[in-house]
Amino acid sequence: MNVINQANRTLRLAADRLRRKQAHKGQGIDYEGAWDNYAEMWRYREPNLAHIGDEWTGEGAGAAKSLKEYEDLIETEYITPYIEPADDVMEIGVGGGRTAMLLKRHCHSLACIDISEEMLKAAHERLGDDGVSYVKVDGMHLSGIRSHSTDVCFCFDTMVHLEPRDIFNYLTQIPNLMHGKRLCVFHHTNTLSDLGWQRFLYEWDDNLMGRAGGSFSIMTNELMERFLTYLGYEILRQDAESVPRDCVWIARAPEKVSVPLKVTF
Repeated sequence: MNVINQANRTLRLAADRLRRKQAHKGQGIDYEGAWDNYAEMWRYREPNLAHIGDEWTGEGAGAAKSLKEYEDLIETEYITPYIEPADDVMEIGVGGGRTAMLLKRHCHSLACIDISEEMLKAAHERLGDDGVSYVKVDGMHLSGIRSHSTDVCFCFDTMVHLEPRDIFNYLTQIPNLMHGKRLCVFHHTNTLSDLGWQRFLYEWDDNLMGRAGGSFSIMTNELMERFLTYLGYEILRQDAESVPRDCVWIARAPEKVSVPLKVTF
């Protein structure tokens, strides 16, 4: 692609993004548009990288200084100890498939879930079809995933972008999708950590009166603990040290959510 064509494509993508943003105004956070746009523009931002997601090295989270170091951390701390060869795994927010490649080495089958069609295309190019399926969701409902079909729910580098209410919404739906060991790995940002606070200060003025879907949410460890315990998850591990900006939870999902989800005032 020559320089002129590349510039024209970039302008078209920017215009499409603006139109989608305007069309979505007043309808909540446009996660789908944000990540479709990210995937469309990625090659121009990162021409020297092979796959979407290779730019997220964990350095900003205080977890690693290189992609390999970050991948080794994820695999060693959160995949190898918990996922077995017979497990059926679903990853919520697969993105370009970086973490999914690690998961695929360890499990029987992998369901890749994302709100972005463009991200699912990128993940498919990276992972192929052998033992892997792809499910597009709408951000509200985890539809398209068969009930009681998953041993492990893995969600890493995704909840850092989700509003607390959206996290809670997913947590209410996950138990119905699980069977067997019912194990969950959840990773979210902690705004009250030193690095989380720095991230908040970096982004706050760009997200007034609403925010971009790719920005970091305001979330805390205490709030996630309340979500999990209220919904009946059994907390097995809370790790606020391996990824110092954030927090990672290992939990067992309940068989069903039986607490009231609506309160009358």
